[in-house]
Amino acid sequence: MRAFVALAQELNYGRAAAALHVTQPALSFQIKQLERELGVPLVDRSFRAISLTRAGEAFLPECAATLESVAKSVRMARNAHSEDSGVVRLGFAGALSVETVSLLARTVRQGFPAIELAITASHTSSEVIDFLAAGKLDIGFTAEQRLLPGIDSTVLGDDPMGLLVATDHPLSSAGETALAELAGEPFVLTSVAAGLRLRDEALEACLDAGFRPQRIHDAPDTMTMLALVAAGVGVAVAPTRMAREAHSGVVYVPLSDVRRSLRTMVAWRTAQPFAAQLKVLGIIAEASFNLE
Repeated sequence: MRAFVALAQELNYGRAAAALHVTQPALSFQIKQLERELGVPLVDRSFRAISLTRAGEAFLPECAATLESVAKSVRMARNAHSEDSGVVRLGFAGALSVETVSLLARTVRQGFPAIELAITASHTSSEVIDFLAAGKLDIGFTAEQRLLPGIDSTVLGDDPMGLLVATDHPLSSAGETALAELAGEPFVLTSVAAGLRLRDEALEACLDAGFRPQRIHDAPDTMTMLALVAAGVGVAVAPTRMAREAHSGVVYVPLSDVRRSLRTMVAWRTAQPFAAQLKVLGIIAEASFNLE
């Protein structure tokens, strides 16, 4: 069934085989064997470009759901085996430092090597909460926001917002600056589609300084935002944490006229808690684990 789902997603034997790390003949054999067991054709091979038959289209969602159910059962069994082992699915939004998650991963690996952190970093702030609610994540780091039923959270801290400029920007050597002085500058913001709280905080900081940016360059994620700032495309308002992960061509300048911060939180599923998840949450909660 896994072979069929991969082929249905790719509609190409070569790409599906590569995704499964098998040869094309082996993949083709598995598909034909499944068709023989079901007694119906799943793949239409009458044209150069393959497609699913009506039976294949009907079978696909149930097949995918079965595989997901099996994976969930395996994960639950492993998680129930020991409080010091299991798989914890962790996601984070772009506004949170990669450095922070790396520190957590190192701490878990050193203290509890049998606990595996399955980390994904492509989520937006809203997606982190949605994925937790849907059971696709166990723990999520994100900017503070409204929660959904079945999710609990705790605030990790406030990260003061400042200005990011290129190293050759006139303000790069300033000890601090007033954001109001940059009203005519182009600003680099994370895009609306990125769904990050960082964009809202940056715009609100500008409003606090008495202006709305007239020239805005949208970036799909924080790393692209940093690259655009380094290239001199514009300036950005961002938390101090990002100064540590910034491109070498970026300088952080504190703001003298605006006091804003980005609050980050850790959220988790409260339904069906398991020992490894609680162990990781305990590590995060320890005073020695500094997220600032």
